[in-house]
Order: sequence, then C-alpha cells, then structure tokens
Amino acid sequence: MMEKKRRNGKVIRKTLCYLALVLLSIIFMFPLYWFFLNSIKSYEQIFQYPPKFFVWPMRFENYGEAYQYSALDFGKMLKNSAIITILSVVGAMISSSIVAFGFSQIKWKGRDQVFMLVILTMIIPIEVVLTPLYFIYRKLNLLDTWFPLIAPFFFAKPFYTFMMRQSMMGIPLELSESAMIDGCNVWKRFLYIVLPQSKPALLAVMIMAMQDQWNNYLEPLIYINSNSKQTISVGLTFFSGMYNIQWNLVFAAAVIVALPILLVFIFMQKYFIQGVVVSGVKG
Repeated sequence: MMEKKRRNGKVIRKTLCYLALVLLSIIFMFPLYWFFLNSIKSYEQIFQYPPKFFVWPMRFENYGEAYQYSALDFGKMLKNSAIITILSVVGAMISSSIVAFGFSQIKWKGRDQVFMLVILTMIIPIEVVLTPLYFIYRKLNLLDTWFPLIAPFFFAKPFYTFMMRQSMMGIPLELSESAMIDGCNVWKRFLYIVLPQSKPALLAVMIMAMQDQWNNYLEPLIYINSNSKQTISVGLTFFSGMYNIQWNLVFAAAVIVALPILLVFIFMQKYFIQGVVVSGVKG
C-alpha cells in the first residue's frame, strides 16, 4: 500500500513538473510568437484593439516588401553584415584561443596578475573608449571602412579569452609536457593537444561572437557613413520615415535579420551550453 502511494506521489510530482515547464515555455515563447505574428499582419491590424492572437489571411508579402524596400539595399546590407560577422568570428576564435593558451598552459612570471588585469578591462563600458577610438581611426583614415568593426575581434576580447582559458585550465599539464618530451613545439602542443580538447568552449565563443557582431548597432552607426558599406542592424532604422513608420515591414525585416542567429543557436545549443558549463566549472 505504501509502495503504491509512493508511486502515485512520484507520478503526481512529475506531472506537476511537466505542467510547470509547459506553462513557463508558453510564457517565454509568447514574445517570439507575437513578434512573428506582427510580421505577417497588415499595418492596420498591428494597431487593432482588442488585439488578435491569430490572423487570416497571413500577409507573407511583408517579407518581400521589406527586402525590396526602396529606402535601403536590404540584400547588400545583409551581405555586409554576413561578411563582417564571419571575419569577426574567425578573429575571435583565433585570438582568444591563442591568448588563453598562454594564460593557461604556459607558465611565466606574473601570468595570473596579467590575466586579472585583462579581466578587469571587462568593466570598462564601450562608451568610455568610443571617442578615443574614433579619433584614432580618423587619424589613420580608417573611418567608413569595416576595419574598426572587425579589428577588435582579432585582439582577444576579455570575455572570450576568459571562457577559453577556463576550459584550457581543465586540461592536465601532463599532456602538454608529454607532447613536449616527444618533440612537439609550442604551436604543435596548442594545435594538436590543447585546442581539440577545448572544442566546446571554442564553439561557445563562436556563437557569442556571431551574436555580438551580427547585432552590433552602435559601432557601425558611428564608424560607417556610406550606405553601401552599412550593416543590416543600422539598416533597420531606415524603415522609419519622416511622418510614419511601416511597423509591419519593420517586424518582417527584424524576423529576417533574427533568423540566422536563431537557427545557429537552435542547431548548436548543445555545444553552446556544454562550452559554457565546461568554462564555468574548470580552472
């Protein structure tokens, strides 16, 4: 009898747990649903009261109209963002992994103190260094180019370095030392011993760098003047006219822009979570 009650109690707790998870999923997914729903509404339906949670017919033409919007070259800006993001991701993965290797697998005097200084730079807001950087890039004639957007990712951003370093700290030094005894130099140890074991953290850095650069708005707005070189995050503001804003087209364009990041996260979330967990528990 007691066993039966215990089983029933376990079933009830599991059922309540699943119901709570379903309810929380609905709550968290609703803003995404509403975001998508507004992208297939007409302009008038967006301001309809009371609001409708389902529309028919669905106006998928909004996506075509947003893509061909006369005020901007949507395809060109989308291509610009893709090129800038890909180069930035490559730079972030290369630089952060190399610097993290130096802070984790190579012993040198003052290593931990220097690493603390690198981490402390994370507290400096980008707005503080934006003006000095602007004058530097202007002096070097690099304004209205992609260099100011891509270059920082090739200089090991502190947070990416922190994640990679924490992951590499969990790799036993004995492996590197054994490879060194067998004749491996520093670069071979990095490429063949340490980097393959840091794959989850490296993929997490890739996803975060992609998200950071793809959604970057402030820096392209300041450094780039030509519409032909502008990114799509800034291009979305072109839907704001002098007298009105085509909100249905804004939502449609925003869905197009958000889709690549969403797809990458959906298909690679396992590696992202694994990389974050590994970086957090090791070291």
